[in-house]
Amino acid sequence: MPLKVQGTFVSQKINKIRWIPEDYVETKCFFTGSWDDDANSVKVWTTESLNEEDEVDYPHELSSYPVDGDVTQIKFTEKNKIAVSLSNGDVKILEVSIYDKNAPLKEVFHWKRLHNYGEDKCSCTSLDTLEGDIATIGEDGNVNILSGRRGEVTRTIEEADSCSLHSVCFIKHNEAITGNLRGHMKIWDLRSAENNPAASFLLAGDELAATCIIHHPTQPHIILAGSESGSLAVWDLRMNAFPTSLVNAHTAGVTEMQFHPENPHKLVTCSVSGELWDWNMEAMTKSSKGPDNQVVTWMPLEDKSSMMVNSLIPALHKSINTLHIDKGRILCGADNEAIYLIKNYKY
Repeated sequence: MPLKVQGTFVSQKINKIRWIPEDYVETKCFFTGSWDDDANSVKVWTTESLNEEDEVDYPHELSSYPVDGDVTQIKFTEKNKIAVSLSNGDVKILEVSIYDKNAPLKEVFHWKRLHNYGEDKCSCTSLDTLEGDIATIGEDGNVNILSGRRGEVTRTIEEADSCSLHSVCFIKHNEAITGNLRGHMKIWDLRSAENNPAASFLLAGDELAATCIIHHPTQPHIILAGSESGSLAVWDLRMNAFPTSLVNAHTAGVTEMQFHPENPHKLVTCSVSGELWDWNMEAMTKSSKGPDNQVVTWMPLEDKSSMMVNSLIPALHKSINTLHIDKGRILCGADNEAIYLIKNYKY
């Protein structure tokens, strides 16, 4: 079946979009978080049509939760709870009812002014979650570790960076990696009492921000970072001095990346250039013998032939800020105030 793309105008710039997971059935509901509006909000939507005669299931809004500032990140802490970071420095945990998605979102915890310059507000630029723990970063260069179950700040790394942090990713429970405005990457041992990184290295030589970081779903020592220039860097943390591969990809900054939850060879990326690409990562993971005769799973850059990359939708004239995959369907949200639902994605 060919790819089917349907766009829905929602009159809000969408910065984050997330399918709400369901057990045993295909999910029909999702979250969006808006930015750059007079009044921003986190909304719950459904693709279930009101009339059975409708041929196309266009999403419609179920509930809206107003927030103060732009939504900068949405990540799940549990199946029905999300951590939301905001540009006013706050972080909230919101809960959606398992049984009635029409019910208003409920605030579970609220950390006020978690990131700040003393009296002045500053943005909580991003966060990541791992089994109920939350790592938040901000323009103040601080890293906070929160407990999503107890609502406490369990650790703060002050002045983790001298400039604004842009991306964060848990590697494992006691380790997180951050990327800053100048492309400096740091790994933090969260058990250590000291506020010094366990390791640090550069994204690439051109001092561009690390806009997003993820780890490989089956090989957590493999880290991918998207940069402000649109390139994609791949590291093996077992030898982390520099990226194993650096691929010039999009023509502008990478905004979000996700491996397909059921096929770790499929990577989907979106960009400020309005592109949504599907990568076949198998080309980068062929086994080859290294210097000590060990098997290296990630190809060095010079050995790679052309990558298999497909464009999933015609390039938009505005930034695609966010994407989320569920089986054969991909949601993405853009600055042209529309949500796109791509169906029949082959994975």
